[in-house]
Amino acid sequence: MADLYVKKFDMINPFVVASSPATQGALNVLKSAKMRPGAIVLRNYGHGSGGGSFIGPDSKAMFGGEMAIHSHAVGRQIPDSVDTLEKYCEEVHKIKKEMDSDIKLWVSVGHYSDIVKGGDWEKNWAHQAEELALAGADAIELHFNTPGVAVAKDRTFAYHQLLRHSIELMKKTVPNMPIMAKLAIESTDALTSMRIAEAAGAAAAGPTARWKGYYMDLDWRGTEARPGAGYGGTQATPLVCYSIAEARTAGVKIPLYGGGGVFNYENAARILMAGSEMVQLGALACAGGTMACKKLISDLNRWMDENGYADMDSLVGDSLKLFQMDADFTKKRQNKLADAYQTADADRTKCIGCGRCEDVCWHQGIEIKERKAYKTDKCIGCGYCFQVCPTQALYVDKKDILRAAFEEAGIKRGNK
Repeated sequence: MADLYVKKFDMINPFVVASSPATQGALNVLKSAKMRPGAIVLRNYGHGSGGGSFIGPDSKAMFGGEMAIHSHAVGRQIPDSVDTLEKYCEEVHKIKKEMDSDIKLWVSVGHYSDIVKGGDWEKNWAHQAEELALAGADAIELHFNTPGVAVAKDRTFAYHQLLRHSIELMKKTVPNMPIMAKLAIESTDALTSMRIAEAAGAAAAGPTARWKGYYMDLDWRGTEARPGAGYGGTQATPLVCYSIAEARTAGVKIPLYGGGGVFNYENAARILMAGSEMVQLGALACAGGTMACKKLISDLNRWMDENGYADMDSLVGDSLKLFQMDADFTKKRQNKLADAYQTADADRTKCIGCGRCEDVCWHQGIEIKERKAYKTDKCIGCGYCFQVCPTQALYVDKKDILRAAFEEAGIKRGNK
């Protein structure tokens, strides 16, 4: 089997169970530890518990690894029983005593609402960090991706300035502890955030998608999700991947632990291949449970083995070869597919004469005659008609054609 070990952080695999209901308190951390992740982030105390999740369109999509959305839902919320720092440190002691020693325990310090409320939050955060380091935490996480963190307090505070200041505060307070900076990509410049985290001395940065969203049913009275209370899902993964790949292309070297929409091993692999050393499991952990996460980890291991990725070094950042194509190669690859589109005529044994191809052609490159599609000499090979054909009467093997461009250039999969 493939080796999932993450050398930089001595982690058994690249998965980090994010601060969430699945990590609230010692009992839930120990329950989540059954999935055998690389690290678990103990949720900050005083957060409150319950509330539930809304999975759209339904949980079958999430468990099946299909397109799905996630938002906080309407359900009972209760106060956190761990309401003092002393109790919280006792939870850390319990976890470190009972959890498998090869799973890392990261501990979440503070919350952006502390800053919004005012008071001596800096002193409180520093005190928390000191006590949690003594309690045995393996790392401190600053949780700056909470929905709305970049627009809090009527958009009046400087997110990037706050990020730098908080990391530097933690570094000064607990200089021997790794500081993990969990970052928003909503309403802020994620590349600048990662650069700042790196410059301020963070051990890793976690660009994570979690917007303030407004989901509603058309009969809005029965809508389960809570507007503005955290929206994400598989639609976020390409955005997270872009922010990671952009950072790597721009020279950002700090280890990353991206997250967003990781309901299946495919999206986990995409985040890793974009250049993130680790992957956060948030919504899947709290709304899918330990069995779903354990399966995802196993599925990634199997897929890597089947596709020739021996270890994390060979997988992490592998797709940057696609992201970083130069202009000439990009055009050559694009035109290789365009030539195939332009050359291929409709298979009239499969054509049903629906007219969709003609309807989306903006160059008079295809026409319907006697209920059959025919290419014309005006076709430019744009490909619109191929995307809408319901019977594959218009078909080329896009993946093989695009893959061939890399093969001809001697560019292979894997970083070794």
